[in-house]
Amino acid sequence: MSKKGGRPGGTRARQGTWLVRAIRGIRPDRNPLRRKADRLEAYLLAGSLAAAIAVAPFAAQLAGEAGHAAARRAQHSELASSREVKAVLLKSAADGTAGYALQPAYPAQARWTLPDGRTRTGEVAVPAGARRGATVRVWVNAAGQLVSPPLGPAQIAGQADLASIGTVTGIALLYLCEAVIIREVLNRRRLAAWDADWAVTEPAWNRQRW
Repeated sequence: MSKKGGRPGGTRARQGTWLVRAIRGIRPDRNPLRRKADRLEAYLLAGSLAAAIAVAPFAAQLAGEAGHAAARRAQHSELASSREVKAVLLKSAADGTAGYALQPAYPAQARWTLPDGRTRTGEVAVPAGARRGATVRVWVNAAGQLVSPPLGPAQIAGQADLASIGTVTGIALLYLCEAVIIREVLNRRRLAAWDADWAVTEPAWNRQRW
């Protein structure tokens, strides 16, 4: 009985063969059919790749340090323009269910007092099941309006990591764009060389045919 379908490793083998052919296509060797443009392309692509790999770690470190410093400045600015106060819940929060989904926090009416004695009311996010009269800590600006808490250590570290990852991704995209440009420019040179060769070969080819 014959088995239907190809071999399980057929696709993987074809991918491996394609990769080997691609590497052989740009590998500099003594193949007499390889043109100067082919060797130049291999050298340029290899040099660009080596440069990208060498620069990426240092660029990622610098970007991470810059992102960390920027996040720290933002944290200091937020700490200077806001403060943490206690708010008293005016109503109890929900019991923790909304339809069929659980939610980590619910809005509830609360009142807080500013350092100068003024009071403000508004909706604050509290844990599910929080009771009326309970106190929660909120961040407010100079006018007493609710604002987001300042950046925490985890958020600062996250922004630094994001800057590093973005830098490495940018270097990789830059290399890919450079590779495409190199291949496009050299392909034009190759086509021009083929046209020149054919202009010389065509008359002799036509005489042999006739």
